[in-house]
Amino acid sequence: GVLLGLSGGIDSAVAAAVAADALGAEKVLGVLLPSRHSSRASTVDAEALAENLGIRTVTLPILPLQDAAEAALVPVMPLVAPARTDWQGSLEVSGNLQARARGLLLMALSNATGRMLVNTGNKSEVAVGYTTLYGDSCGGYAVLKDVYK
Repeated sequence: GVLLGLSGGIDSAVAAAVAADALGAEKVLGVLLPSRHSSRASTVDAEALAENLGIRTVTLPILPLQDAAEAALVPVMPLVAPARTDWQGSLEVSGNLQARARGLLLMALSNATGRMLVNTGNKSEVAVGYTTLYGDSCGGYAVLKDVYK
């Protein structure tokens, strides 16, 4: 079987639909990974998608992992980037920690269950560098690798 992160967006929806069609809904696990930036609407959309496809879901909040990573950086950042006092909550640091927390947890679930993680990134995102290495780019197969946004 496979698993994938369900964001409530079109990319994860298409990847989930392809996986369910190719393997059967019973072989697909959708993982909702809410963060401080997740809207209720995106969660509702992801849950509705899973119900429509007949796939099982689990919810795994990433906020504790993201907060722990940021806390670990607090004592080190003044030493390595003293001029950068605005790093907490910044897109470059916090946003990428969010994506990497998702990737870390999805890969752990993949390892624990024997399911292959399916990457939900599309060709447009990869072309312009909009995916996070070791985060959104995690996965054994990229369903949308040749599909433009």
